Amino acid sequence: MLQNYKILLIVCGFLYLPCAVSADNLSFQNISIQSDQVTIDKKTEQLVFKNNVEIKIDGYVIKGSKALLSRKDEKLEIYGNPASIKSEAIDGEAEAFEIYPNKSMHLIGNARLLNKGNSITSNFITYQIIANE
Repeated sequence: MLQNYKILLIVCGFLYLPCAVSADNLSFQNISIQSDQVTIDKKTEQLVFKNNVEIKIDGYVIKGSKALLSRKDEKLEIYGNPASIKSEAIDGEAEAFEIYPNKSMHLIGNARLLNKGNSITSNFITYQIIANE
């Protein structure tokens, strides 16, 4: 249990440190990441999440097989075969997702997004995560 708190503390540090120095005051808020395995790569300044990755952001649930949280690049990458995203309003999948502190998200590779009855398919889709959608 103590290890889970340490991981949570590290994740929060990775998320809030780059945002604190950002002039645009960007931030990841209300985010939870769970996986079977977490590795810290100090050289590349990344947290690597593997196996059964589940990320919750403002009512969205994103699932994949691997995720990389990069403090240097200020983004969260999720990979799967495919990775998926769900909320009350959207349902989508892609080979990869990139999420940035301003909650802009890219769905990359065989991307499909169903949003309020509208279906979009492409190799690259940009979507803005909206809190309490």
